[in-house]
Amino acid sequence: MFYFFSKTLFYLLTPAGWVFFALLGAVFLRSARWKRRFTIASLILFWLLGNGPIQNEAIRLWEVEPAVLQPKSSSESSRVAVVLTGGMINGLYKPTPIRPVLSHEGDRAAQALWLYKTGQVQKIIVSGGQGNLSFQTPSEVDEGQMVRVFLETGGVPATDIVLENASKNTYENAQFSSRVLRQQFRTDRCVLVTSALHMRRAEACFRKQGLTVIPWSAAQLSERRAVAPGAYLLPNEKSFHDAHTLIREVVGYVTYWFTGYL
Repeated sequence: MFYFFSKTLFYLLTPAGWVFFALLGAVFLRSARWKRRFTIASLILFWLLGNGPIQNEAIRLWEVEPAVLQPKSSSESSRVAVVLTGGMINGLYKPTPIRPVLSHEGDRAAQALWLYKTGQVQKIIVSGGQGNLSFQTPSEVDEGQMVRVFLETGGVPATDIVLENASKNTYENAQFSSRVLRQQFRTDRCVLVTSALHMRRAEACFRKQGLTVIPWSAAQLSERRAVAPGAYLLPNEKSFHDAHTLIREVVGYVTYWFTGYL
């Protein structure tokens, strides 16, 4: 039930949808007072949610910066990175020939590859399976497998990659990855690789499983602060997308806290 709720709640959290329904109220309500209120509300929502500097500051506050990686201790036989899937591959497009087609979140895979090639980690767990409901558009490709192909093409031996493809959400990522870490690698430590915006929730889930987590954030959405006056006045479409992404993540964190997943 929670899984269904977590996948469908976000349809109600679309900033563009909020503006749309406020405009509907302004058009169809009969009361002049309420028409005016809904018109003002739609203008405020449009400016606030589409304002680049405001959304950038909000995202900057929520994102988690990467930790400073210390040299591997002598007691660690291998340092393991756990990279979480979720939007890394454009799953709605089936490339011919089959190959990894990375999206913005694909930086997670790139960061995992960098960690391995620079000797910061010696093993990589790719965590995440198919998480679509029956009424959602199914993926054309298996994201975990595509990430594995990307890493192998980048020079990571297949023997150093473990694919955990049973988990369907962040809580299960932590739950199932902790089993692999303990059973296969005999460790309670990992370098966690996910997007900077998602890291706060993911790190809390992994710590809930009793793991020592080194956060290694990827795919940052925050940017340098804008200096052009027009950026503060004129809404833009990218900010609506950023606001939607941030709202989803904050609601996800609160929901996980309420259910005891954190």
